[in-house]
Order: sequence, then C-alpha cells, then structure tokens
Amino acid sequence: MEQIDANQIAEQHLQACNAQINGYWDEDEFYEVISFSQLPHAELTSGSWVISPNNNKNQHGLQLKFALTINLSVASDSLHGHSPTTIGDLILILDENIEVVDENWLINVNSPYVIATPG
Repeated sequence: MEQIDANQIAEQHLQACNAQINGYWDEDEFYEVISFSQLPHAELTSGSWVISPNNNKNQHGLQLKFALTINLSVASDSLHGHSPTTIGDLILILDENIEVVDENWLINVNSPYVIATPG
C-alpha cells in the first residue's frame, strides 16, 4: 500500500477549485458562491475506509475530513506569530486510485473570513 500525504491532497483540491464553492446550501439559505478572504489551510482531522455497494461488487474508498483554517497574525503571540481560526470542514472521498470522487463542505458562512454571495 502506498503512503499518501492527505494534507497535500486537500491543498491541491483547494487550489484546483480556486478556494471557491459554487452552489452551497447552509440550512435553508442558498449561496451562489462561497469564497475566502485568503486561501484556507487544510489539516487532516480524521480518515476512514468507505465501502459502498455497486451492482455486484463493493467499491472501496477513503474518506478524509479536514479542518479548514485561516492563519491570522497576532502581535501578542510572539512565539508563533499566527493564530489559526477554523472556518469550516472539508470532507473528500477518494477512490482506489487516490482520485477525489466526491466532496462535502461545511462552512461557517458567518465567519468574517468567508465571502458568501446569496443566490
């Protein structure tokens, strides 16, 4: 089994979609576009195997959940210089070839670092 860098997969996914979500539902509110004031950082929080039946055989995959954070400069934090703020989660489903086949975003649309355009 090959070793994968889950955080790199998420970072590449964020860059590929220009850190933008087109068509997002938050409870009863629809947003045409969700974007961010700066590119979020993805940090793996959990992972699990996914087995889903498909016709006569099972399909296997990997579900990876990431916390999406924005790094903020904080003058009082002289040791680290940054204080991460979580703005949501990203869940990626990967197939056997480590390709993204599905995604699920859970975004705090009320965050000052999220730009939510109502639809």
